[in-house]
Amino acid sequence: MRIAMFMPALGPTALGWKVHQDFAAAVERLGHSFTLLTTPSPGDKADDDVPEAIATVLAEPPTSHLWGKVGRPVFRTAGLLPAAGALAGYLRTHGDEIDLLHFEVAYPHGAAGAMATARSGWRGPVAVTPMGEDILVVRDRAYGVRRFPAPSWLVNWTLRRAAVLRCISPLAERQIAELSPHNPRRVIPLNISYEAAVATRMSDDERSRFRAAARAKLDDEFGTAGRPIVLSFGRLHPFKGIDYLVDAAASIGDATVLIIGPSLSLKGIGDVATALRRKAEAEGVSDKVKIVGGVHPSRALEVLAAADVVVVPSPLESLNKVCMEAAAMGTPFVVTETTGVSAWVPDDGVGIVVPPRNPTTLAWAIEEILNDHFDFDAGEATRFAERFFPDRIAAEVIEFYEEATSGR
Repeated sequence: MRIAMFMPALGPTALGWKVHQDFAAAVERLGHSFTLLTTPSPGDKADDDVPEAIATVLAEPPTSHLWGKVGRPVFRTAGLLPAAGALAGYLRTHGDEIDLLHFEVAYPHGAAGAMATARSGWRGPVAVTPMGEDILVVRDRAYGVRRFPAPSWLVNWTLRRAAVLRCISPLAERQIAELSPHNPRRVIPLNISYEAAVATRMSDDERSRFRAAARAKLDDEFGTAGRPIVLSFGRLHPFKGIDYLVDAAASIGDATVLIIGPSLSLKGIGDVATALRRKAEAEGVSDKVKIVGGVHPSRALEVLAAADVVVVPSPLESLNKVCMEAAAMGTPFVVTETTGVSAWVPDDGVGIVVPPRNPTTLAWAIEEILNDHFDFDAGEATRFAERFFPDRIAAEVIEFYEEATSGR
């Protein structure tokens, strides 16, 4: 099978870059062809060449900037129409080289792809992997594209046009079933990086040395020496519920709450990092809460290994790979039951699942881990992480795609 994945503006500095590369490599190890189609990424330097073996960067039409500007008020993004134009041009010249088009994210990527197939006349099967913001709506957290008329219609249209829908968690599958009940669908989570998978094979001594070195580096960088690190790692957006972690900070002893991730600026809220700092000051915990911005994706495993506990307090989230990779690095986590990954968390040894929007319970779970009342089981953590290894996920995806498209 010749698969092409379309994901605009995906470059080497993007958080998902390595994970997608590892998935592509796993698909090719199974004997299939996988091509990543993208467009120029604003986060990468102009002189950073992306090797063609890794991704094909599509040229956007000359008028794409104008079309993007015109469409932004309606589509809530300037990237939709330029991306659709870029893929349509590629399909006209290379469409016969593709057996299946895979869209990771229904909006705007999948919608742009669906527009491109209609515009170019390409009639092959399309697979869509809807993500959280495509299908979930949390209005008090400014989350979910279906809050807006045009994106909501385009999400539904994109899902209906798909030959198959990949659901990244049982939580996501329940929502997708309501939106598009007649499409073939299957729960197959996202994969962790190959590097994280390899880390589960470390001996106890190797893991201890890696974690100690990672901790020393983080202590030196952020001044956290001598105190446990309670880590929040990922983009700063209200739907992540990091404010609940700030609420819990006063009740977790002498730990440092280290918040690492790029901050978003949202209408009506402003810069999220600034809002969190103000909250920490108002609650008298600014000495315990450090908000330090993002780090390069290549440092993700190092950061996770340095922490004493990773916390994911999302009110509603479709999956969350941070928990998976934390477990692979030997770090326990606390996650809300309304986060998709919680469906796979075992009862003991890996992490603690708590109700959402509850700082008191969140603080209790963190304290359980910091005070050694929770026994982390490296073997159980490895078995948990194995569910998300790239080769396993790739095999499940290919099997699903072949079954669902064989009669077309």
